[in-house]
Amino acid sequence: MIDNDLEKNQERALAVFGGDAVHGGDIWGWSRHLHMPVDDILDLSASLNPLGPPPGLDQAVAQAMSGVCHYPDRLAYAFRQALADTMKVSASCLLPGNGSTALIRMIARALDLKNIVLLAPAFGEMARSMAIAGRHFHYLLTREQDGFVPTPHDLEKLWEMDPSAVVFSNPTTPAGTLIPREILDHIIQQAIRHRTWVVVDEAFIDFADEDARSWACEAIKKHKRLLVLRSLTKFYCIAGLRLGYALADADTLSDFAPLGQPWSVNTLAQAAGVFCLGQDDYALKTRESINRWREQQATSLRELGLNPMPSAANYLLCRLPGDGPTAAQVAASTAQQGVLVRPAASFVGCGEHHLRVAVTTSQEQERLMSALGQALEQKPT
Repeated sequence: MIDNDLEKNQERALAVFGGDAVHGGDIWGWSRHLHMPVDDILDLSASLNPLGPPPGLDQAVAQAMSGVCHYPDRLAYAFRQALADTMKVSASCLLPGNGSTALIRMIARALDLKNIVLLAPAFGEMARSMAIAGRHFHYLLTREQDGFVPTPHDLEKLWEMDPSAVVFSNPTTPAGTLIPREILDHIIQQAIRHRTWVVVDEAFIDFADEDARSWACEAIKKHKRLLVLRSLTKFYCIAGLRLGYALADADTLSDFAPLGQPWSVNTLAQAAGVFCLGQDDYALKTRESINRWREQQATSLRELGLNPMPSAANYLLCRLPGDGPTAAQVAASTAQQGVLVRPAASFVGCGEHHLRVAVTTSQEQERLMSALGQALEQKPT
């Protein structure tokens, strides 16, 4: 389904800007509201690694404190080189940023295009950034029964729209499903043919398998107008430090880099990035643990009457029973118990009975299920 109302799309994108509907993870605000210490709150509205930051990160950051009297390395040289070594790409193909969200804002300003198509649902910051930059964009809505993954029929509609840029997430947001390689490759092939920009939000790709993680490094060699955005925030649980990067052809990035803020990645975040990229055992443990806990959590959610969608990420999108409370009502109830979950109605294409929950440990799942069970008992209003 195509949503062609440009004015409505921009108003909708800006309406929730700065509000709690924009992002999960407002643990500080909820702490003040609930008069509850942050450490007593189970925040599953933000999809962060439940293992916490890699062991030893605090020491690495402490050692970097000696450098805070200087401006950060403007090129983030050590971090870029560590990233290049890890991904086996040239450092010139990498552009660090203050989280992937800052890079989204930069790209929205840079893409002075007239017909941008966002595959929805998608990360709301994409649309908001486009609206703030005054860009004209449309939504192409994918369907829940397809896992919010674009089908061949969707792609046919996409190219009929003659987009100047295509923007989407992989894994999909907020469902967490992986877009098959054949679909990704088709998009790139058609984008090359039509000289179309492609922007892919891969903020959660590190939770996926090696095949999914390697696609972007291969694809940027084929299409110079491909921009891939990634984050270290989620996988390494360093949301308070803010660290992400763009992956693209070197010549493409050289055009975009001047549009970014100077010293956009602080000294402590750069040091954290270098340290995190060297923690191979932690990365392996994370993927194994998330896969196990995700299946366990999905089973428990089904037992409560929720319908979680298949996911390759560290979050689950669930449909609540239609005759019960809405996701917003459920989230308000669980918050009173110190458990934060994310109503998904702010994602274009999702409804008031869609709820997103981060994957967490077996022990914390018990607290989640208890809070959800009580919340689901309330009568809808």
